[in-house]
Amino acid sequence: MVQPIANSNSTLLILNQLKTNITSNIAEAMTTPYFTPGGKALNYSYSLRIWLTGRKAKASFIQDENGFRIGSEVKAKIEKSRFGTQGRVCTFKIVWGGDDVRICDEDSWFEAIKSSEQLTNAGAWFTLIHEDGKKEKFQKSGWLDKLQDEKFRARVLQIMDEEVILKFEDRTGRAEDFYKIDEETVTEVATA
Repeated sequence: MVQPIANSNSTLLILNQLKTNITSNIAEAMTTPYFTPGGKALNYSYSLRIWLTGRKAKASFIQDENGFRIGSEVKAKIEKSRFGTQGRVCTFKIVWGGDDVRICDEDSWFEAIKSSEQLTNAGAWFTLIHEDGKKEKFQKSGWLDKLQDEKFRARVLQIMDEEVILKFEDRTGRAEDFYKIDEETVTEVATA
């Protein structure tokens, strides 16, 4: 199955729900708490397996102006990868209610650079330090408005490149920043 898909320059996307591994063997239940129904053959042929973990905390939900839940925060963990390192984690928000169904990509950029030395915090105010040493203050609530400024946006993308991509590639910084995840509601996305 993998070879014909590769020859046709196609991608096969398989969505599967993880189920709790109910077994009488305690050791097996602790080492593999989840399994995917449908057999084990697909797990070996996947090129990429991603576990999506839905958060249940009240603060992780996105609400509209009337208080209705229209989205939630999700963590994605690379469970298997033939393309890079497995175990990497990222967090992002998904809006699934209303007419505007989307992933809140730019919202998650703030979380990606929050640990950078180029972004300092003093109470509710954050300060982004540009390459020329100029400092720009903002509050988290104004993050998306600040990203409309081209210079600010370019600096954020540069910091993300340094903090997320290059630090991982060069193995500098703390490994826990790239690999931590908490187990909650889990769904698996796999591509062959």
